[in-house]
Amino acid sequence: MSKDELHKDILKEARERWEACDNHYSEMYEDQEEDWKFLHGVGQWDTGSIDSRNKDGRPSLVLNQMLPYAHQITNDIKQARLAIRVVPIDSEADIDTADIRAGVIRNIEKQSKAKNIYGTAAMNAIGSGLGWIRVKVDYADNDTFDQEAFLERVIDPTSIYLDPLDMSMDGADADYGFVTEGLSYTPERFEELYPDAAQVSFFGLVEGSDEETINLVEYYYKEKKKVTLHEIEITHEIMTELGIVFEKEMRQVRADELKTLDEFDTVYEKKRSREIEDVVVYHCVLSGDDVLSREIFPCHYIPLVPVIGEEFFVDGKREFHSLIRQAKDAQRMYNYWKSASTEFIAMQPKAPWVGPVGSFQSYPDKWANANTQNFAYLEYDVVNDEETGQPFPPPQRTPPITGSPAMMQEAVAARDDIRLSLGIPQSNMGERSNAVSGIAIRNQQIEGDNATFHFIDNLSSSISQVGRILNDIIPQIYSDRKVMRIIGEDGEEENVPVNVPFVKEEGEIRPARDGDTPTGTYDLSVGKYDIDMDVGASYSSRRQETADKLIEAMAIKPELIEVTGDLLFEALDVPMAKQIAERIKTTMDPSVLGDDPQAAQLQQAAQTLEQMNEKILNYEAALEDKSKNEQFDQASKAEEMQLERDKFEVDSEKTKADIQKIYADIQNTNAETAGQSSQNIDAIVNDVNDLRLTVELLLDDVEEDNAEEIEEGIPSDNLVPPIPEEMGATQIESGQ
Repeated sequence: MSKDELHKDILKEARERWEACDNHYSEMYEDQEEDWKFLHGVGQWDTGSIDSRNKDGRPSLVLNQMLPYAHQITNDIKQARLAIRVVPIDSEADIDTADIRAGVIRNIEKQSKAKNIYGTAAMNAIGSGLGWIRVKVDYADNDTFDQEAFLERVIDPTSIYLDPLDMSMDGADADYGFVTEGLSYTPERFEELYPDAAQVSFFGLVEGSDEETINLVEYYYKEKKKVTLHEIEITHEIMTELGIVFEKEMRQVRADELKTLDEFDTVYEKKRSREIEDVVVYHCVLSGDDVLSREIFPCHYIPLVPVIGEEFFVDGKREFHSLIRQAKDAQRMYNYWKSASTEFIAMQPKAPWVGPVGSFQSYPDKWANANTQNFAYLEYDVVNDEETGQPFPPPQRTPPITGSPAMMQEAVAARDDIRLSLGIPQSNMGERSNAVSGIAIRNQQIEGDNATFHFIDNLSSSISQVGRILNDIIPQIYSDRKVMRIIGEDGEEENVPVNVPFVKEEGEIRPARDGDTPTGTYDLSVGKYDIDMDVGASYSSRRQETADKLIEAMAIKPELIEVTGDLLFEALDVPMAKQIAERIKTTMDPSVLGDDPQAAQLQQAAQTLEQMNEKILNYEAALEDKSKNEQFDQASKAEEMQLERDKFEVDSEKTKADIQKIYADIQNTNAETAGQSSQNIDAIVNDVNDLRLTVELLLDDVEEDNAEEIEEGIPSDNLVPPIPEEMGATQIESGQ
C-alpha cells in the first residue's frame, strides 16, 4: 500500500470514529459544562427568571455554597500520598530494578509537576464529572535524539474524546482517542509548519472568528496484528570445574524472535504455540484533507487517561456525573429564598420617628434626615399634655423591621439539603456540629470522607494507569541511558547507572570500570513489572505523625529520649533538625546504635566458633566412617585422635563461656569494662591458638592416613575433610 493510500484509509477511519465520539460525548459534555459553570456560580438562575426579575427590579442573588465543598475534597486529595509502586512479576525481574523504575517514574512526575496535573484532573472530575491526564513523549532537547516521557495537564476536559466502546475505569481498553485542544493555526502559521499541505480544517471555520482558522486534531489509534507466540525450552551449555553442565530455561517468544535465536544457533525445543494480538500505537496529526504526521508512540496503551467522577448507565449509555449534580436544585432554592428574604426586607419602609406634634419644631432639618445621617444627638421640643399638664414621652422609632421567619427557615432547610445531597457533614468543613467529643467529631469526618471516597479511589485507578503507561515506555526510550536521575520515596534525588554493570562503593553506586568486579546491573529492558498504588498520607504527613507518636511516648516514659532522641529530631520538620540529631547520636550508647566495635568483634568470634564446631562434627563423622572401614585397623591411632577431639570440644566450650562473660561485661560499657573486655578477647585469641595447634595435630595424622588410603584406592568420599586455612586465630585477630 502506498503512502497516499495509507493516509486516505487512516483519514477515513478517523472521520468515522470522530463521528461516533461526537455523538457519544456532545450531549454529555454540554451537561458537564453546565455543571462546571454552576459550580463556579454561573447559571444558577435560568436566563428567563433573571431577565424577568431584573426588569421588575427584584434581586437575583447567587450565594454559592458548592465551591467550598469541591475545594475541600480536591485539597484533601492533593495532600494525600498517591504513590506509584512497581512490582516484579516474573523470574527475570527483581525488586531492586523495580525500585529503580519507580524512581524513574517519580522523577518524571516531578519534572512534569504531576501534583498540579493530578489536582486539575481531580477538580474537573469533581466539578464536571470527567477529567483527564495525558502522557506524552518528546525529544529531551533540540540537539539530541534522547526522548523523555512527561505528563501534561488537560485544562479543558471537553477537548478529549476517547473510544466510546471502552468501559474500563482508566481507559486501558480504548482503541483510539482524539485531542482537539491547542491545534488551531492561522493560515500563515499553518503554512510555516506544513508548507506542502492543503489548508483544510478538520472541523471547518471557527464560529465568530474574523479570519479563517485551520483546526487540526491529534489522533491516537491502535494497530493490531495476529502473531504466533511460542513457548520454548532453551538449552544452555555452562562450563564448570567438573565439566559441561546443561541447564534448561522456559521462555515465551514471538515468531520473529525465533529467527534471531536461529541466527545464533541457539538450541531450543518448541513446547506449545498460540495466536495473539500484537499492538502498536500510532500518533497522528490530521487536517481535513491529509495525515500531516504519523509516528509510533512507544507504548501499548492510548496515552489519554480519564479521571471519572461518578459513573452510571442511563438507557444503555454510559454517563459521568459531578459531585454537585444532585445538589443543584437545593442550591437554586437557597438562592431563591435568600433573594426573597432580601426583597421582603428591602421593600419595607424605614422605621420613622414618632412623637407628639410640636416635638420637631426647633431642628426640623436634623429630624428630616435622621434616617439617612448619623447624628451624635438629637434635641426635641417638650410638649405637655393639655389635660394633665404632664410632658409627653420623647420621640421614638417604631419597632425594627423583621424578615419573614418562614423564608429564613426555608433558606436554612435548603442549605441543609445541599449538604445532605453532597454527603459532606459540617465537621468536614470546619463548622461546629452537635458532636461534643473529639471521637464523635472524628467519626463524623470519617463518614464524610467515606461519602466522597470514590473520587480519590477513581483518581487512584487513573494514576495506576499512568504508571502502567510510563512503565511500558521506560524500557523503550531509556534503554540506551547509562546514568539516570531517580527520586526516592522521601524525595531524595540520586543518579544511578542503568543498563550497564555497576559497583557499590562506600554506599554509592557507580558504573563498573575495567578491572572492577560488578555488583550487578539495573537492566530496564529485562523482566516484567506491574503497577500498584499506595494511597495514604503524604511522606511529610507520615514523618510528622512519627514525630507526634515519639513525643507522646516520651511524655509517658521520658527515659526513651536516651534511645530515640536522634530519631525524634530526624522526624521533626524544623530547621537544623539533622544537626541536632547528629549531636544527640554522639552522646548515645554505641550498643544502642549498633556501632559498638567490641560487640561486632564478639559477633565475629561467635561466628568463627560456630564454624569450628561444625568442623568438629565433620571430623567426628569422618572418624566414625573410618572406624567402620575394615582397612582402618590402627586402633591406637583412632583412640589418640578421639582424645584430641574431646580436648577440642572442651576448649570450644570454654571459649563459649568466655564470650558470654564478655557480652555480660558490655551491658554497662565504660572505660574500665572496655579494657577488661579487650583482655577477654585476647584470652579468646590464645584459646583459639591452642585449638588450632590441636587441629593441626589431628590434620597431620589424618593427612598421613588419607595418603595411605589414596595409595590403597580408598574412595575420596571416606577421607577426612581438611581444615580451611582461613579458620583460626588469625581470622579473629584481624577482626574479619
